[in-house]
Amino acid sequence: MTPAEKRFAKTATVYKSDKFISIETLSGVPGLNYRENESHPTYLDATAANEMLGEALLAALDRSRFIRDKEFLAAERAMRLYIAWKKEFARRNGFETVRHGFRKVDWCMVKIRDGNMIMEPHRRDKPASWRLLPPEKTVVIPYTRDVVVVGAALREALNRCE
Repeated sequence: MTPAEKRFAKTATVYKSDKFISIETLSGVPGLNYRENESHPTYLDATAANEMLGEALLAALDRSRFIRDKEFLAAERAMRLYIAWKKEFARRNGFETVRHGFRKVDWCMVKIRDGNMIMEPHRRDKPASWRLLPPEKTVVIPYTRDVVVVGAALREALNRCE
């Protein structure tokens, strides 16, 4: 295993509105985590039980993989997929525009690192643009396969978003 593979953190991205929670796998190398070409976010009702949230998050993290391929890591590919994802996100959820769709959406990044699950809530600056909150807002739990514990921690992290 290379040093980069050792530093790689399995990663998922989580979006929440009053209608849904979307959980999606991200892959790549340390510091560059992108959507897969054939990425399929899991959509749950915003009131989904902690057990369902935990199951979906653990499944997304399980699919996260170390990918060193230059084509996969190309900024153009990542941007193309992000733009397509935003349009599909707005269409799927019945928003008139991408801008309208993100008006009331919270976002967390979830990583597995050093035996912990690290859930980083963000502050929305403007639609589809977020900034990481201070470290004291981050939810950290020991890595576990207990879906109820994972789901409850994710819900807490999402509640800390601004």
